[in-house]
Amino acid sequence: MKKRAGLSLRKRLLCVTLVPILLFGIIIIACSCNQLAKSVHQEVESGLQNVAQSAAYMFEKEFPGEYRQESSIAEMYKGDKKVKEAVEILGRLKEISGADITIFYKDTRIVTTIYDKNDKPIIGTKANAVIIRDVYKGGTERFYAETSINDQDYFAYYCPLYDSQKKCTGMIFAGKPSHYVSGIVLEGVLPIVTLIVLATLAMSVIMWQYSVRLTNAMKNLQDFLMKVERGDFTAELGEIVEERKDELGRIGKSAVQMQCALRELVEQDSLTKLYNRHYGEIWLRKVIEESAGKNSAFSVAIADIDFFKKFNDNYGHDCGDLVLRKVSNIMKKNMKRQGCAARWGGEEFLLVFSDKGLEESLEETQRIADKIKRLRISYGDKELGVTVTIGIIEGDPQRNMDELIKAADRALYEGKESGRDRVQVGILEADTASD
Repeated sequence: MKKRAGLSLRKRLLCVTLVPILLFGIIIIACSCNQLAKSVHQEVESGLQNVAQSAAYMFEKEFPGEYRQESSIAEMYKGDKKVKEAVEILGRLKEISGADITIFYKDTRIVTTIYDKNDKPIIGTKANAVIIRDVYKGGTERFYAETSINDQDYFAYYCPLYDSQKKCTGMIFAGKPSHYVSGIVLEGVLPIVTLIVLATLAMSVIMWQYSVRLTNAMKNLQDFLMKVERGDFTAELGEIVEERKDELGRIGKSAVQMQCALRELVEQDSLTKLYNRHYGEIWLRKVIEESAGKNSAFSVAIADIDFFKKFNDNYGHDCGDLVLRKVSNIMKKNMKRQGCAARWGGEEFLLVFSDKGLEESLEETQRIADKIKRLRISYGDKELGVTVTIGIIEGDPQRNMDELIKAADRALYEGKESGRDRVQVGILEADTASD
């Protein structure tokens, strides 16, 4: 479920980040293609206009005079020359411009560079009705972005032709096949599209990597908070969150601070800053389980401040609290790498030595007792001394926590009966064993 939730979050992030990028890329491509197509069409229109006007000029120059038709031989003349001879002029102009050219008499083609499937010029065919209306009858030059001629689409420019009396006698056409113009557009668009696609892919990869890092960080933070919620105050926030400099990183730092505050509240004794009794029990159970699994040694001790009541009775509870804090500070420092020190209740303390046998634990316990004995506590104008009595036993993973605590407590009692200010070794008696 967590993995699925992580993937779902990643998908949502990708949608939020990549969809706008893709839409932006599509919009840029569409606008670029449209603008380029317009520019190409304008260039083609301008070029075809020049070709048409040049063809008209050359035709009138080489074939001056009026149209006439020799009925006996069905031949069209312009002035003294046969109109069909103009195909050579149109052919040369086509070689130069790449455009097909047609001369109309009224609405009918009389000379053209366009050929049908049988490789014959399509003379005798008529122009489109719209073109006849606009150009021949309307007397205006027109550009058409889509005109069908001989089952092929053309970009076409039409100019009217006039006789000496300024009467429209026909038209002249200059055009290029639509696929040729489309090829020019495609050739211009392709680099732009390629660049935008590559940029979009690069941004998509960057955003994918960013979303992966972000979702991994969010999942790490979520797992961390869930562990803290379950009471696991030893959970660590991953570097993937801690190293971030953004809001998520700040949230992670706040979560760690919250964890520390909760840990202190739940695990620590507010006065001495040692672990409280509840966490001391958790720690001891954990050590027993680990010892059983690894077959390792451990020791358990109960310490008690000697004649603690006199500090409260003679100097007040503030003095007693000060003594507790000073003694606890020595225990905390010396047990830092040894195991666990917890306030067991009142002036009593639990010491649990991990991975240490009785002999080594006894040395450490005696060292703690000696440091406490050398301690001098300044309270007002008084300098007070303090001692502790400690009962210690060697741990046995086959015994439960209550049995171990009772055995250490018996050793503490024996130490107090023997004069206090000492470390008393106890044993786990056979009659304390579980059935």
